[in-house]
Amino acid sequence: MKDGLFTHRKGMQVLCFFAVLSLLLVSCGCTQLPAGSQPTPVVTVTQPDSTHILITYPGSPQTDKLVELEISITDSNGKVTTKSMGSRLATTPIQYGSSYQITGSFDGKDRVYVTGYFSDGSQKTIIDTTI
Repeated sequence: MKDGLFTHRKGMQVLCFFAVLSLLLVSCGCTQLPAGSQPTPVVTVTQPDSTHILITYPGSPQTDKLVELEISITDSNGKVTTKSMGSRLATTPIQYGSSYQITGSFDGKDRVYVTGYFSDGSQKTIIDTTI
């Protein structure tokens, strides 16, 4: 009977390998964000009062090459205000913790649309929200 156990040694090694591999793959799912949770926002938008909107860039590793934030605000009357934080021509990224305050008449629902421009020439919609 002893000989029978050791004749399948290679098959047992393969089985153990796949068992360990399967456990590793399943356990990797435990490190992902829970369903419904959001990653840290790249930009935050706040409205301290009816005449100011504050755009804050706390910074993140995904945006370490961000050189410009183009901010477009459409107020409740349809007036569009576009401002830039940083410059597409810059070689240094926007500093973490930077903020930009926009003044206007923001007493209704206002749409804030922010586009990020990166030093590699790419661009991405950072936020599109109504406040």
